[in-house]
Amino acid sequence: MEIELVNKKLTTTDIESRLSYPTGNLWPFQMVQGENAISLAARDPTGRVWEFKLYTRTHGRYNKPVFGGGWLKYVREKGLTVNDSIILTMVADAENGVSYNIRVEPNTELAI
Repeated sequence: MEIELVNKKLTTTDIESRLSYPTGNLWPFQMVQGENAISLAARDPTGRVWEFKLYTRTHGRYNKPVFGGGWLKYVREKGLTVNDSIILTMVADAENGVSYNIRVEPNTELAI
C-alpha cells in the first residue's frame, strides 16, 4: 500500500536551501534516541534512487524537520522551480519492507 507523506508546492527556500517537511508527518521515520537526522533513499519515476537526509532541530519547542543531504542535487538535476509540487510516498509491504518514492508535478499555472 502506498501512503502519501507530503505533497507540497515548493517555495524559494525549498529550492535554494532545504525542503521544509511537515512535523506531523514524521511518524514513518524512526530516529535513534538522541539523534536528529536519518538517511533515506527515495526512487523517482525513472527508477533512479536519490539519497536524502531528514534533519530535525536539536533545540527549540518544535522539531522543524527539513530535507538536506542530496536535496539540492535533486532540485538542480530535476530543474525544479517555485510552485512545482513535490510528492513523497511510502510503500510498505511484507516482502520488501518500507521504501520511498519521490516525484514532481510541474507548476502548470500560466504567469500573466
